[in-house]
Amino acid sequence: PYRDTSLLVDLLTPNYGRITAIAKGVRSATKSAKQRRSSIQLFIPLLVSWGGRGELKTLFHCEAERTAIPLHDERLFSAFYINELLMRLVQAEEENESLFSLYSQVLLALSQNDAVDIVLRHFEFTFLEHLGYGLSIDSDCETGASILADQNYQFIPGYGFRHIITNRVDRLVFSGHDLLAIAASEYTPAMRSAAKRLCRQALAFYLGAKPLKSRELFS
Repeated sequence: PYRDTSLLVDLLTPNYGRITAIAKGVRSATKSAKQRRSSIQLFIPLLVSWGGRGELKTLFHCEAERTAIPLHDERLFSAFYINELLMRLVQAEEENESLFSLYSQVLLALSQNDAVDIVLRHFEFTFLEHLGYGLSIDSDCETGASILADQNYQFIPGYGFRHIITNRVDRLVFSGHDLLAIAASEYTPAMRSAAKRLCRQALAFYLGAKPLKSRELFS
């Protein structure tokens, strides 16, 4: 909500990145306001126009390009999570058409029968690449040597993986076998847990201490 009758909305666009705008009057009781408000919902592809020189724009026109992408239960919560990552980590008004395409693809994948965790892992790894934080999973960050399946490696967020001599596997230690499987996108049941743990640690480094509200909702 914004002031008495308006909404503050965030839009992800292909050519202008993330835009924050005021949708004026859409919370009023008039018929036209209700029609406009019905289109300003989550996961609906929109045709929009806006104006303004500052960071906070004014939304002039907004209409649904097509119906909302159907998401329910775990898939809906997962989409909330993706939205929150975009809000937290994508800078405003930075053009990124490939990120817009990735977002569109992941919502469509969630609306279908694809395994939710695999859809999320694909998004998270690709999202990190779009931000310039892509993970080099196939080599040692200190020596440049190839990751070996029979060795263990410590993940150093923001840096990479280094060989470590230990039999202990904790949240920052991964087996070379798991890393090579993740690099090859071989998401067997055994690999899914390691991939989730890796993505969580990688994103946490950039998200900081503030917890994700979508994870709390999931819980």
